[in-house]
Amino acid sequence: MTVNGYIEQLPPTQREALQKLRELIQSQVPKAEETISYGMPAFKQNGILVYYAAFTNHMSLFVMPKVLDQVRPWLQGRSTTKSAIHFTESDPIPADIVTRCLALRLQEIEEKLAKKKSKK
Repeated sequence: MTVNGYIEQLPPTQREALQKLRELIQSQVPKAEETISYGMPAFKQNGILVYYAAFTNHMSLFVMPKVLDQVRPWLQGRSTTKSAIHFTESDPIPADIVTRCLALRLQEIEEKLAKKKSKK
């Protein structure tokens, strides 16, 4: 399956919501590659940045647990799991939260790469 195929098979309202999220992510990390991983669309750049997916009653943006812990104060009671932020068509994740998640994850990946290089 492709990312386009995943999105195209969704109901229209979820399709529109995930396409908007996809475009926002693309605008923030233009060098990131889109892929399907664990059956979900994902963006990767030296590692997975985020996943996103649609479910029966909500959609989720999957971020790493450390990232989610850092943005949790700005989520204003939004439903979450250990590594996902839930949203709906009528209550999308604010763009600044998505942008913050991406920046934090990129920083996390860069720090890991720097540690690997310093061990050599």
